[in-house]
Amino acid sequence: MIDALDIVMIHQLLGRYGHAIDAHDWDAFATLFVEDASIDYRSSSGQVERAGRDAIVEWFRSVAHPAAHHVTNIVVDEQPDADGRVRVHSKFFAPYTRSEHVPKRVYGGEYHDLVIRTGEGWRFVWKQCIPSWNLAVVPDPDAPPNRLTF
Repeated sequence: MIDALDIVMIHQLLGRYGHAIDAHDWDAFATLFVEDASIDYRSSSGQVERAGRDAIVEWFRSVAHPAAHHVTNIVVDEQPDADGRVRVHSKFFAPYTRSEHVPKRVYGGEYHDLVIRTGEGWRFVWKQCIPSWNLAVVPDPDAPPNRLTF
């Protein structure tokens, strides 16, 4: 059984994930994953799977990111599996509102993660992204252009 402090630190891990991507701080981003981590990301362009922290970071460096990453509705399973890994489920939404984002949209879905406590803190072992909705934004042509992204 994990305790309340572990749950808070796992929430911190998910928060740091979004902040590191938004800042394009790939060194900080890399520290969030164990060396042999893997990802399974799905989108309108297909499924992307990467194994190994370096491959994950390189892929994230290469893709177009939204204006911000938001993670919410985080649920941490309190019972680790036999290997000490903990399941975490959350929702995400991401606004694609920068000038280079065409069409403007808000995108969201679910994350399913496996995390493990290491000597450096909680880290991702596996991260899955399952998109479930995409809402196109039709800008008001009379609105000031800076009102699309803050």
